Amino acid sequence: MIRLDSTTRKLQAVLAGVVTASQPQCSVHFYDVPSQEKTDFSEYRGAVKNTDTNDTTDVDICAAPLKAGTIRNIDYISIYNKDSASVQVTVKIDDSGTETILIRRTLTTLQTLFYEDGAGWIVIATS
Repeated sequence: MIRLDSTTRKLQAVLAGVVTASQPQCSVHFYDVPSQEKTDFSEYRGAVKNTDTNDTTDVDICAAPLKAGTIRNIDYISIYNKDSASVQVTVKIDDSGTETILIRRTLTTLQTLFYEDGAGWIVIATS
């Protein structure tokens, strides 16, 4: 599982170069677990962050938790290359400027890089 457990830790994506025509689309599904205990069996509320990459500029694809003590759990990440050329994408955790690379992959046109909690990373082609 990918966890963002600090108000300074965020998930970012960046490309190795400039796209030909279209930026890859990113979607991150997550839920926050606050520091206080729950007194019932209700589910935690999840959220989705959708964004596009921006060539060689780091893009926050999932922000850090807003409150200290909250843990942001990442369930699912999808990065879809809709460009007409291959792109190399890097997904990383940025903690106040200290970066930890999670994965770096080249995606051909119409390929998607997926992360799913419990399954890990895969690349699939869509037609």
